[in-house]
Amino acid sequence: ALMQENADFFRREMARYPFTLFSENPALGCTALRTPENLSAHELFLTLKDEYGICVCPNGGALRDTVFRVGHMGDLCREDYLRLLSAFDDLQRRGKL
Repeated sequence: ALMQENADFFRREMARYPFTLFSENPALGCTALRTPENLSAHELFLTLKDEYGICVCPNGGALRDTVFRVGHMGDLCREDYLRLLSAFDDLQRRGKL
């Protein structure tokens, strides 16, 4: 139930940002998001890690610069998502998102 609540909450909040769902029917355990053309998903992953101490799941190969994933399994709570959303808000304010 918590995994479903986390996924639903996160996906609702994503409407504020320039990302789109990679799949119309995302898996319960993670949300894969496509970045807009002017934003590298890998660079976003590095920025979140280096500047905010937040780890999202990067992709490799052909999707390296277009898709990143956010997990909903394990020891994650609402505060973890709020911290990530706050980082996205900050990046928007800085014109980097």
